[in-house]
This record gives sequence, C-alpha cells and structure tokens, in this order.
Amino acid sequence: MKRCLWVVPKGIFPVRDGARVANQALLKSVRPHFNELDIMLFNEEDSDELHLSEYNKEFNPTNVYFFKKASAPGKLEKLLFLGKSFLKSPALPVTTGYFLTSKLKREVNQVLTHRAYDLVVFDGLHPYTTFKDIPAFKNTQVVYRAHNVEGDLWSTAAAKTNNTIISKLLLWQGQKMSALESSLIKRAKKVWCIAPEDLKRFEDLNPNEKEKLSLIPVGLDFKKIEEKKDASESSPLKLLFLGKMDWAPNKDGLKWFLEEVWPKVDQKKLELYIVGSGDSSWGTELFKQPGVKFFGFVKDLDAVYRDCDYSIIPIRYGSGTRIKVIESISKGMPIIATDMGVQGSGLNDYFKAETKEEWISTLNKLDRQMGKAMAAAAFKELESVYSPKAIGAKAFDSVMN
Repeated sequence: MKRCLWVVPKGIFPVRDGARVANQALLKSVRPHFNELDIMLFNEEDSDELHLSEYNKEFNPTNVYFFKKASAPGKLEKLLFLGKSFLKSPALPVTTGYFLTSKLKREVNQVLTHRAYDLVVFDGLHPYTTFKDIPAFKNTQVVYRAHNVEGDLWSTAAAKTNNTIISKLLLWQGQKMSALESSLIKRAKKVWCIAPEDLKRFEDLNPNEKEKLSLIPVGLDFKKIEEKKDASESSPLKLLFLGKMDWAPNKDGLKWFLEEVWPKVDQKKLELYIVGSGDSSWGTELFKQPGVKFFGFVKDLDAVYRDCDYSIIPIRYGSGTRIKVIESISKGMPIIATDMGVQGSGLNDYFKAETKEEWISTLNKLDRQMGKAMAAAAFKELESVYSPKAIGAKAFDSVMN
C-alpha cells in the first residue's frame, strides 16, 4: 500500500501512559509495510512540536502534522466548554468538542485535499469527528483502531456513581459515544481491537459488521531489566502502581487500594511507588501514608522497574488491554491484580486478588523468590504472543485481505 495517514488524538511523545505506548508500538511495527506514512497529531500542548526529532527517529514518517485542538484548562472553563460543545453539536458526545473547531477542520481539509491517501488509520475514536464531514475524506478507506469500547466506559462510570443526575448524564453521553463508535465501525474497512473481550463486545453491538473485526493486540519487545544489586531478603518489597492518575479506572482502583488495603498491610515489609502523569490532586492526602512514595511522571521507566519488585493493578472496571500488564511482564516484573486488571492480556501467571481481604493476605505473604518464579512463568507465557513484528504484519495483512 502506497500512502497512509495515521491519526492520533494526542501527541505520542513523551510516552507517559498506556494509550501512548499502544500508539507507539503499533505504528512502529506497521511502518515497514507502507511506502509513505504521514502522522497527524492533535496536540494538547504547544511543546509537542519539540518532539519532532523523536517522531522522525522512531517512525521515519514522510510528514508529521501537529494540529492544536481546543483546550479548557480549569474546571469552570471545562464545564463551560462542554456546555458549548453540546449546544453546537447535540448529537455528538460533548468530549468531541475539542476536535470540532473550524480551524482544525480547515487544517485537516487542506491536508486531505493535497495528499491523496490510500488509507486513513484512526488510532482512537475522537479525531474521526473532525474528518467525517469533509468532502475530500468521503471515499478514503478507513481503519479504526479501538483502544476500548468507549460507550461501555461511560456506562460503567454511571453505574459507579451515587449521584442520580450525574449517572443519567454519563449514561446519556455513553449512548452518544456508542452511536459514534458504531458509525465509525460501519464506515471502516477494518476494525482493530486490542483485547479479545472488546472484539466480542463489538460483535454483539455490531452483528452486521463482524467480518471487519480483527484482534490486533499491543506488541512490545520483551527485554528483562537487569536485577537491582542491593536488594536483600530483609529489605522492604517495593510495589509499583503505574498509570495515568486522572484516568477514571486508575483513579478508582488506586483510591480504593489506598483507603481499604494499604492501611492494613505490614508497612514495615512493603513500600508503594506511585508513578504516572495526569492530575493527581485527588490523592494528595492519601499519598502521605507511611511507605507511600508518589513520583508523578517519570521519563526513565526502566529505572523504576529495576528498583521495584512487584507491579500492582487494582483496577475494578474498564475495557481494552492493560498496557501496564504487558509492559511489566516484558520487563520481567511479577503482577498482583484483579481479573479486570489483566483483562485482554491473556495472562494466567499472576497473583490474583479481588477483595480487600485477598489483597491484604496476598501482600502480607509475598517474598522476592515467589515473585521471580511467577515473573519467569509470565514472561514465557506472553513473549511470543506480543511480538511486534508479527502483530504489525497481521494488522497490515488484515487490510490487504
């Protein structure tokens, strides 16, 4: 295939959350299959353009387009913006308003008019709203890479709130998100699902589009991190929570863990490292507990993995694949998680904990040797499944066939 446009809803670099890991991994693995590859990014920050050299080095693109989407930094500004988005486009989810400015549409139209693409890949749902009504886009072949079942995230969030009004608003927006996602699936030539659970869910929601759906997981290179030299059996075990702090399932799971589990474990034997970008103000007081260390965004994650003994994933809802599962196992780190925490990964070799009591019991029994044995089994289990080269070829072949 000669020319492809890869559309990403936010800048990939620096790679600071699971969605960006997924963007980077698949884009890199499919790059050899296209003669020309353009990348279009909807920036959150002006500084995204400073990373142009990283895009050139990692993906060797023909062109990189940085377009600034709308922003609303404060809570009040955000509420006002979302209200205006509803009034302007009542049929669409309010969060698509960031991608619907006249300036963005003009910029995208200009690219589509001057560059005739054989394929446009939407690596995320929201940017499709910018494209869908542009005449130059009308006959272009499309692939949708689904990171989650977006409508289900909203409906699950609605079920978890005790506020009736907020619950109804979330359900209402979830219905709009599902309708938008279904319209893109209907428009697409192929849909790449990250997780088998999502593939099944999309089949149920879109029974007439089953032939378009393919399972294309996240491919990562499996390279174990060198073990730390100074860890003795008597030193505290270091647990790692890694994830975007303001992604709702992460926030819900970590908050529950810090409130219900951490105060009741043996804090003389355990330490908790919390790493991730995003708004973490909700956890300011919780992060002050004994043994808890909050780092925020960390550029060198290998150093973090090298320093820690276990990865914890107390996620209680969501969809897609937990990229942190694959990444942790690829680094040789054992995992303690809920079933939902490992959803979509295919992982069987992990320490399972669902209830508060199970988490406390599991954590208080851990030692380093248990972790090393479990990590070795998990590494062997997943290494061949997530080969980037094989996944890139599978994705490309699904389009060509």
